[in-house]
Amino acid sequence: MTPFWYAIVALCALAAAINFILAATRRKHPMVALVRATAGVVSLVPAVGIVLGKALQIPHLYLTHQNVFIGLGVFIAIVFLLPSSIEKNAGEAPKVTLQQRAARPVNATIRLRDAKSSDEWMN
Repeated sequence: MTPFWYAIVALCALAAAINFILAATRRKHPMVALVRATAGVVSLVPAVGIVLGKALQIPHLYLTHQNVFIGLGVFIAIVFLLPSSIEKNAGEAPKVTLQQRAARPVNATIRLRDAKSSDEWMN
């Protein structure tokens, strides 16, 4: 195995560890934990396939460095970005609108009311 394949296997193992850890921390949200655990299993499959394929010396006609690099981009999208977007959509946090973000904070109003006689600069 070349360093290229070692890097791919290490990335797959790291992605599996990250997804399994995130699944364990999100146990209270079953949908998110299931998606993260599935992404962890999916990220282990290429690592096991590469190691077994190299150990058994199975010839792969389509596993060129270019195809593996393209597959790596798809792999990252599947095991990192897809679970993240599902987690955001299924999250329990209340949605904050753009108008709510742009609104002036409550403590700024209190500071302005109390600062009538001070020399404090306000924005």
